Amino acid sequence: MKVTPIVLQDLSQVLYVVRSATIEDGAVIARILSEVGREGIYIANEGAYMTPEQQSLVLSHLNPEQHLILVAEQNGAVIGTLEMVRGVFQKNAHTANFGMALMPSARGRHIGEGLLRAAHEWAQATGIEKICLSVFSSNTGAIRLYHRMGYHEEGRRRNQYRLGNEFVDEVFMSWYLPPRSVT
Repeated sequence: MKVTPIVLQDLSQVLYVVRSATIEDGAVIARILSEVGREGIYIANEGAYMTPEQQSLVLSHLNPEQHLILVAEQNGAVIGTLEMVRGVFQKNAHTANFGMALMPSARGRHIGEGLLRAAHEWAQATGIEKICLSVFSSNTGAIRLYHRMGYHEEGRRRNQYRLGNEFVDEVFMSWYLPPRSVT
């Protein structure tokens, strides 16, 4: 199931679009993940994660009931991405995990919230009941966003990552979707 593109406004009242990623977005998604990874403080990868060709291949083989990749686009440029994957076993098919990366210009402007809202709609439509994530304890902006969106901390692994000379916890958070209405 593809997500219907939605037009939203950031905190500055500038319009942006959240939509399902296409094969053509492979290069820009690979670049965003690489750039955010090189910053060394937001996501676990440290730079080159996938080549543009590898990312495009992933996009070309998505099972829309299991896997979602979204992009946020503003003024014709992709400025953020979110990937959500449903549990692969019957025992955890009611769950999904996601990761998100935003370019520096997109942070703190509620663009991550727009990506999450679209992901929540997909999860609801595909019967997912629980969404999970992990985040560095030092990423307070992301943690504030997740709390604002209804996520709660479920646990943490102490000193799981070293960012520079500092150890940070890996924080596990989740959100339970409201039950689907039966029509």
